[in-house]
Amino acid sequence: MRLDNQLWESKYHEAVERLTREEAQWRIAESLLRQLVGCLGRVAHGAHDQVDPHIERLSTALSGPMEPLALEPLVSDLADAIDGLGARPRGVNDERSIPITRPHRTEHGSSVQSSLSRLVDRIVILPRLADRANDLRHDVADAGDLVALAACGDRLADLINEQRIGLQREIDALQAVLRHVTGRLDEMSQYMSRELADQSTGEANGQALDASVAHEMRLLGEAALEIDDMHELRERVNQSLETISLCFRDFRDREGIRLTAYRERAERMRLRIEQLETERNTLQRSLEREHELAQTDTMIGMPNRLAYEKRIEAAYESWQATMRPLSIAAIDIDHFKSINDTYGHTAGDAVLRIIGQALLKHIRPCDFVARYGGEEFIVIFDGADEVESLQVCERLRGKIQHLAFHASRQPVRVTASIGLTQFQPGDTPQSVFDRADLALYTAKNGGRNRCVVG
Repeated sequence: MRLDNQLWESKYHEAVERLTREEAQWRIAESLLRQLVGCLGRVAHGAHDQVDPHIERLSTALSGPMEPLALEPLVSDLADAIDGLGARPRGVNDERSIPITRPHRTEHGSSVQSSLSRLVDRIVILPRLADRANDLRHDVADAGDLVALAACGDRLADLINEQRIGLQREIDALQAVLRHVTGRLDEMSQYMSRELADQSTGEANGQALDASVAHEMRLLGEAALEIDDMHELRERVNQSLETISLCFRDFRDREGIRLTAYRERAERMRLRIEQLETERNTLQRSLEREHELAQTDTMIGMPNRLAYEKRIEAAYESWQATMRPLSIAAIDIDHFKSINDTYGHTAGDAVLRIIGQALLKHIRPCDFVARYGGEEFIVIFDGADEVESLQVCERLRGKIQHLAFHASRQPVRVTASIGLTQFQPGDTPQSVFDRADLALYTAKNGGRNRCVVG
């Protein structure tokens, strides 16, 4: 009976633990579903007047405790309203695009368009796909409805898939190179094995010669003791010398053949090594070029986000070891979307190029600047504290403000906002970047064209 109680008690605890885990999972799922419904509601709101009240009531209900009895009629009413949209008279286009005309969208808002745009900016694209990514970025900015944005989303998925395939091809190519190098190393290993075997053969030939000569010399010595007739002794000496001469000739012949084969193998290996050295140099230059392209923003001609991430990791490790001052600044061009919308993307690209080159020119030699994505740049101030970094940021902001831009024969005023922060004990590169980004948003909200320390 006691064993039965222990068994049931064990099963009870297991069931409680399972239910606890399932409850936690459902809470996570509930939170995600709330977020999903909220996002979809914000996207759809404003598309149809007859649906908006139902969306608003459902969003209000989801902000509190989820009561199924209360939610069921709201969901049912929303479904009926949506079905009613489908019962339009014939001749009305059923696939009407939903305009993106939400009044509360801001420059850094959470709209679908800005989110998709930031997603395109944040993805590190292979150099050969950079032009397509730039075209996609422009099309996202120009998208006027959800259908166009959906098409951009499909293109982004295609771009990511193609990048994944491209990376796999590069991996396959590197594996082929490794197989090729492995084959060459196998050849060298076989060559060394043959040389060792050949050396052993040479040693065996020398030992055989020594043994033959020693044998003949021993026989000659014995004959000298046993034979009294000088003529017979002379004959015996001549025979031994002839035998020893034959041993030396045979040894020289074998050694000549062995040395000839060695020279041929050595020449072939020399040519193989020269070829391998040429291939290695070519591969090294190609890898260096690919590495450089992968870390370069080809449109502006400056380091990109990948280069920044590598540089900040190295700077972070150095800072941890030395605690030498280290700061970063996030720089964002003010009203850049308006420049694109008013003057076109060609003018916007020109602004990015000119500002990027200006930043490269006016930072300190020990600093590092990269295009982080879109209209955002980032600077690493190595060895500079907050005060010194702020002075450089103010100088950069002033240089940008006084750059001369013209589009359609009209002067265009361009400014930038900057968020600056310094590494503190316990910081990581990501936490410092988030703090600089927050300071940048503070500068934006404070009127733009200013530097804010976070």
